[in-house]
Amino acid sequence: MRFGGKVYKIEDLKIIGSLGLDFAEINLPEGGTMIYQPQDLLREAEKWGFTYLVHAPREEDPCDLNRLAGGYFQEILGLFKACRKLSCPLLNIHFWMDSRFIPEKIRDRKREILFAMAREGLRNGVQLCLENLSERPEDFQSLLSECPELGLTLDIGHAQLYSQKNHCVEFLALWPKRVKHVHAHDNLGGEGLEYDVHLPIGQGVIDFLSIMRAFVESGYQKTITLEVPLDHLESSVRQLKQIVDSLIV
Repeated sequence: MRFGGKVYKIEDLKIIGSLGLDFAEINLPEGGTMIYQPQDLLREAEKWGFTYLVHAPREEDPCDLNRLAGGYFQEILGLFKACRKLSCPLLNIHFWMDSRFIPEKIRDRKREILFAMAREGLRNGVQLCLENLSERPEDFQSLLSECPELGLTLDIGHAQLYSQKNHCVEFLALWPKRVKHVHAHDNLGGEGLEYDVHLPIGQGVIDFLSIMRAFVESGYQKTITLEVPLDHLESSVRQLKQIVDSLIV
């Protein structure tokens, strides 16, 4: 497995490099603009020997179809081009599809928009990955079965929310080959996005040993972003690697 951390500004890249991590995930949901500094990013990647993944900005109102099909769609197309400049193979996206909260008619139209994005990504050589927020596995069933171009970012922390159990292993059992990327962070569970607190590994209730065992048994060898505060990145990477190593031996 390849491990990385999320970054918000150019200065954060020194932390990724100094820890010897494999990649930096450029985080745009907080309004960052570092993706539009390709020369600086390429220079840092060459200096430290890592690569990039990109996390797209938030969709904002998840039911605003005019914006999602218009300005947001164009923003994603622009990010595909930016990814190509960075030799970045993957763009991660939030596109809330939870049937408990998003009406069916909205979800039907969002499905069309999402599929069009994924196909544009393929034409640009970039894998578009849909990240689970509060969705249960059944919410992604038709999305992944009808659009082979779409990948899945499996967020371990999000799978603990709005649920009595973590759904991560269920997602992985259903679509082991569609999981292209993973986000790892801890939390205490809870019925609301305000409980998505991104704690360091080991400071919440998530059973990372069982979950990482499922990843190892599935043969997963791709990327894992530790979505934790940068001052806890080193300890979280170390803990997760120790768990993985104990399962491989």
